[in-house]
Amino acid sequence: MQVAPGVYAIRSVSSTAYLIGGVELTLIDAGGPGSARRILSYVQRLEHSPHDLTRVLLTHVDLDHVGGLPAMLEATGARVMAHPEALRRIRAGQVPRGERGLSSTWAALRHLLAPVRPLAVGEPIADGTVLPILGGLEAIWTGGHSPDHMAYFLEQPRLLFSGDLLQVGRGHLQAVPGIAPTERTETVAALRRLAELDPLVVLPGHGPPYRDNIALRLVRLAEILEE
Repeated sequence: MQVAPGVYAIRSVSSTAYLIGGVELTLIDAGGPGSARRILSYVQRLEHSPHDLTRVLLTHVDLDHVGGLPAMLEATGARVMAHPEALRRIRAGQVPRGERGLSSTWAALRHLLAPVRPLAVGEPIADGTVLPILGGLEAIWTGGHSPDHMAYFLEQPRLLFSGDLLQVGRGHLQAVPGIAPTERTETVAALRRLAELDPLVVLPGHGPPYRDNIALRLVRLAEILEE
């Protein structure tokens, strides 16, 4: 599904991956195990070859976001960019398996049985780095959901790829902090920072795009977490 010019949402296994077009393609997250075929099929529908996909950006390391990564890298030769802690986890094979919203018992079983092997890949990306993607894509460390969590902001047309810091359920934008008090504090700070960007669309890892009074909603979510 095209969500903005040159930006596509792809329903991968257990989460949503996002493809950003151009001369070279960029993928944000790689979905759960079994997602590579779906994503590569979409790439071909756009009349690109797998090797046109040169970069995979990760929001964080959970199995429903990186389980499809090994197959994607094998098919494309793309480089991986992520928070340093995310890369440490990938290289050590430390991929958390706890996920929300698995669509069936079979999906849950497939995730449980999926092999998680170390991958010696990746380039660290620092908070505030602006990548030359469609005029500028900023990497933003948020923490909150997990220590390695990053969001990405496409400066034009102000799209926020929120990973699992935010999700959309029943039409409502929701924050998804971790359980530790520090993670709650990080989430509050991240929500306020993201509100200052005044995004026009939130593209979450789970749920449809969200477009309704985003900055105000982000501030309100921060206030709720502070209560």
